[in-house]
Amino acid sequence: MKAKQDMSKLTSEQRKRFAGAIERVGDDEEILIVLAEMASEDAPVLMAKLEGEISKGFLDAAAQTAHALKGLLSTFETGEPVEGLQSLIDSAREEDEKETTLLFESLKPKLLTLVEQVAQLS
Repeated sequence: MKAKQDMSKLTSEQRKRFAGAIERVGDDEEILIVLAEMASEDAPVLMAKLEGEISKGFLDAAAQTAHALKGLLSTFETGEPVEGLQSLIDSAREEDEKETTLLFESLKPKLLTLVEQVAQLS
């Protein structure tokens, strides 16, 4: 077991922060790194798309984009802030523009931090 940790490409802090994610990928850190590379490319695009859809009142599209973002990031985190995307999805599906906007503004900094942490894995 020690040899596996010595060969790890992740820092001990990253292994601790993303312990759940490592477990979800069957303890395969290489796969997690590949997924992190994809997420770090796709998440900023989805975030920008989501923000634009919300600002234009395209709530059906925003619900779909938020769902895609939730799926992308749920490999790395199943709690907050990813969990909070479900409330945003629900409010967008209910056509509640004010609540959707408030939820996005509340989640945005936390999601950006998570995306930054994920990007550091690659």
